[in-house]
Amino acid sequence: MMHDSLSTEVPEKLEKKMKTTLNFFRNDLREHPYVRRLERHGFSLRRNLFSFSRRWFRPLLLVVTGLVTAAVLGFLIVANTTPTWAQVQERFGSTPFFAAKIYKRDIKVDGSSLNILVEPKLVEVWVGYGNRMRIRSGRTLTFADKGKILNTFDLITRSEANTDSVTYLMVNKLGKSETISLDSILMAEKPPKFEYTPKEPSREWMSKEWSTSGLVDTTSVVISDPSVSRDIVVFDHEFLYDNYSYGRTRVWALRQSRLPIRVAIWMRDYDDRDYRWIRSPVWDITFTYSNEQPKEFFNPEAFAVKLKDPANSIDSLLHMFHQYPGSNSIPMGKYDGKKN
Repeated sequence: MMHDSLSTEVPEKLEKKMKTTLNFFRNDLREHPYVRRLERHGFSLRRNLFSFSRRWFRPLLLVVTGLVTAAVLGFLIVANTTPTWAQVQERFGSTPFFAAKIYKRDIKVDGSSLNILVEPKLVEVWVGYGNRMRIRSGRTLTFADKGKILNTFDLITRSEANTDSVTYLMVNKLGKSETISLDSILMAEKPPKFEYTPKEPSREWMSKEWSTSGLVDTTSVVISDPSVSRDIVVFDHEFLYDNYSYGRTRVWALRQSRLPIRVAIWMRDYDDRDYRWIRSPVWDITFTYSNEQPKEFFNPEAFAVKLKDPANSIDSLLHMFHQYPGSNSIPMGKYDGKKN
């Protein structure tokens, strides 16, 4: 096939166009500072570029150009293929480390009236080394390993403390396996009521109605700008939980790496006659990915030693052993004392 291509005559118009392009290239190349220095040292640009004008080179150039173009087109087609939910799930489960900021809004608790303006509760989660967890909720910091709570510390009193219900919920969601299941994180659950948080979370009250078969690719509906949808894919899912309540989940994921970057979960207002969707999400989760943190970052014994040292501030304790990507500190510009 290549022999036939090389032996085929080049059309006259194409040959003329190639010659014109090559002449432009030669003229621009002669003015380049590097080439001018070479010519001063005896390198002849005209003599060394002579081979480019030989007859056998033209068909070869066409073949090479075609192969490169096909390779680029093939890469673009593969890179822009829409990932399935199973691929997103598999990719998330294989990531060695991730961090998440979770905003949970108790818009409606039990039989109370709807409170749209309630402040969200922030929970920070770090996961690595086969489902070792570090969770910050309010003033407490919890360490867990594969679904088992190891220790919870109060950063104010600098002592051990009970685990709150939201942290317990997250430990349960992340599960007991070394592989993190994105499905488990998305499942709606009704937090248990207890006076004392057990070390081993139970999954008896997990929603049984969640099914990945209900996930629908809604990228074209959610994102109309093609320059954005080229990089991001969106999945939507409506599901039943707590026997009679409906929830809606939306997941944003990077198209090429297939990693989720945000999850939002909404609920319906059952006090409303039309059962409208409440626009403020009850769960809003953002994911970030970087190199794994050191093992000490997930070690409650190592943290307990630092907790006893009064020289360590609350801020330093909150991120004790944490290493920022690229360096141990965030680069900050020097303040010169001048106002803008």
